[in-house]
Amino acid sequence: MSGFASRLAEAIENLVRNGIIINPIEILIQLIATVILIALVKVFLWDKVTAFLDARQSVVDENIATAKADKEKAQNLREKAEAELSSIKEEAKAILDAAKEQAENTRANTLEKTKEEVENMRKQAENELTKDVENARKSLREEIISVAMALSKKVIAKEIDEATYMALIDEAIEEVSHHE
Repeated sequence: MSGFASRLAEAIENLVRNGIIINPIEILIQLIATVILIALVKVFLWDKVTAFLDARQSVVDENIATAKADKEKAQNLREKAEAELSSIKEEAKAILDAAKEQAENTRANTLEKTKEEVENMRKQAENELTKDVENARKSLREEIISVAMALSKKVIAKEIDEATYMALIDEAIEEVSHHE
């Protein structure tokens, strides 16, 4: 065994052989010293220690209360922010839906207007074509009348035979074709 272990074993053995001896004077001195120590602490330190502990406790309580209030405030702000976000999302969805509907209406209106414009342009072109054809017919009729009158004047002016008559018709046809 080591030196410490052997001394410890020897001390335990001495205690067991001799027994625990209680010395009443030592106990009385210890009791008096303890009472004096408690009295000194009570007189000189107790108020300071309890004041310090109370102050520390109030600081801790205040920190806890502040933390709870901050937590509640943060929770309220979070709930408010979530509600606002939800409201904003719903509003954005409504705006998007309205924009889509408006775009669809605008597209439908534009398509309808375009169809109407195309139809109007087609009708106008048909009307112009009909007028042009009518004008061309009128012009052709006037030209034919003019040629027929010219031919009649020539026929009346001359006594013609069949060969001369045919020559005059050819001449009138050539005049008409030059006018076109």
